[in-house]
Amino acid sequence: MIRLTVAAALLLSAPALAAPAPDGIKDAWVRINPAPGRPAAGYFRFTNGPRADRLIAASTPGGRVELHTMTMDGGMMQMRKLDGLDVPAGATVEFKPGANHLMIFGLTTPPASLPLTLEFASGAKVSVNAPTRSPAAATAAPKPAMGHEGH
Repeated sequence: MIRLTVAAALLLSAPALAAPAPDGIKDAWVRINPAPGRPAAGYFRFTNGPRADRLIAASTPGGRVELHTMTMDGGMMQMRKLDGLDVPAGATVEFKPGANHLMIFGLTTPPASLPLTLEFASGAKVSVNAPTRSPAAATAAPKPAMGHEGH
């Protein structure tokens, strides 16, 4: 009985990681920029776990990744870097063309797929292997009315 109580106390005192399960990232893909040396863009969606968390970073081997958002202001598209994104408990987050997205810098030769790791304030890290698409293939894919074709 004492062992069970100690085990339960350890489980309750451990921080619950709120990020999605390792298989919880869906529809991940990367749009390769047609201009050499220009950044690629990463897209995905996930549903958060039972506790609020904050997406604070993303990474990939051999490249630098930033969280970005795009908005319209007076008819002009504006993109800015995000220092993180609050994710309420159970919320579905979508990084898509024309909205929140990953900017991926430093890809010299675009691979067929790109491993991406999302990092959360809770300490959770979740990885996914995102297939890459050429600009032509990405354009042919369904997208929202307000595209983000520049990257």
